[in-house]
Amino acid sequence: MKKYLQLTSLLLLLGCQDTSEHQPVLIDTQKKQPVYIVNKNRHLKMAGFWIDQLPHPDKVIMDTPSIQALNEITAQQQHQLTRFQDIAPSYGTSWIKKSIKHAMNNLIKQAHFFEDGNPIYRSYFNETQTYLNLDSLTEKRIPTRYALTVNYTNQRIIPTDLALLKKKDQIYFDRNQNAALDIGTPLAILHTTADGLWHYGIGPTSSGWVKESDIAFGDRESIEEYVEHKDFIVTTEPKTALYVSGDYHDYLRMGVRLPVVMTIDEMSMVLVPTRDAKGKLVISKGTVRTDHTHQGYLPYTARNILNQAFKFLNAPYGWGGMYGEQDCSKFIQETYATTGLLLPRNSSAQSQLHVKQVTLSGLEEEAKRNRLRQLEAGKTLLHLSGHIMLYVGEYKGEPYMIHTVWGEGSRFFALGRTAVTAVSLNHYLRQLDRATIIPK
Repeated sequence: MKKYLQLTSLLLLLGCQDTSEHQPVLIDTQKKQPVYIVNKNRHLKMAGFWIDQLPHPDKVIMDTPSIQALNEITAQQQHQLTRFQDIAPSYGTSWIKKSIKHAMNNLIKQAHFFEDGNPIYRSYFNETQTYLNLDSLTEKRIPTRYALTVNYTNQRIIPTDLALLKKKDQIYFDRNQNAALDIGTPLAILHTTADGLWHYGIGPTSSGWVKESDIAFGDRESIEEYVEHKDFIVTTEPKTALYVSGDYHDYLRMGVRLPVVMTIDEMSMVLVPTRDAKGKLVISKGTVRTDHTHQGYLPYTARNILNQAFKFLNAPYGWGGMYGEQDCSKFIQETYATTGLLLPRNSSAQSQLHVKQVTLSGLEEEAKRNRLRQLEAGKTLLHLSGHIMLYVGEYKGEPYMIHTVWGEGSRFFALGRTAVTAVSLNHYLRQLDRATIIPK
């Protein structure tokens, strides 16, 4: 009798679960619930499962000259990248003021609460306006100062560490977080607060405020030599520990390029930017695990892209690099950076690269599925408003993608991690508007 009751309970539980294999495991209820299991088929979480479906996974999709040419177009024609060699020796004061004010005005429209739940009054932004110290910019042009980041640092829209939220208690979306910069990121510094604690500068893919303590100033030649060093390694893990003088210093995210001195078995010696007591650049030596890096860039193949992307599986979501993590566009950016392909920072710009575009908006859902089934995994990005994903292939006729997703739905709480999902998750299929195939 006891065994019968146990079997009956099991059948009832199974009967309450969502029966579609392409949907997360959910209890049949309208109440929201956590999602522990995204894929009922455990193999869908393995890069090898999707790679095995490809006819030529090791075929080089783009060689180094082609990648460099695309980077050139993204920087020079689309103006979505600022390479160090493209930094101007000076910038117009009116342009600097306009850029700083424009970013702040956009923030004012979005940020309404502090982290403690108290409302942000207009007086706070008025005080911030004074702190920006824009009245000190009196010359027509401002000479560029050059710096490298010496720590993982947050790039802020206004110069404060305070979290500024759109909705009360929504601490995972700090609207003041513009981006996060890894060690060794070159910056063109254009302005400084009156107290000298914050600097406004142009980075490779975004502009904003960084802390004085997180950067070191140097001359253009020294920084260019560091950034363009011919002997380099690129990090291939989501997080790689960096040691200086034998002690843990910080960690590097995937796709970070560092000059390499030598490799001895398990460890590689690299050059690391540090700062002296006066904030001047000092190039020091550090070490990283050799098996967390690759000598030079990885070949751009479908196998390499999928393998790199799947290393992020279940990694937490981090808006704008908050808490040292990545959001949807940074996940894509880091994955492709291992091949030397430099992508813009936000999802919309990534989807509009100067490559082949496939329009999906306006199609019925089944027509979209048919169009997606014709695309190639490992080289195709899928875009919908505010979100971007990497196409991995199809399973039982359903297209799948891997993406770093917040993904809150009507039936479940936010996934908040990198996951492999069907395109039908959370009505994404309905919202898809573009597929971007790299290259043409």
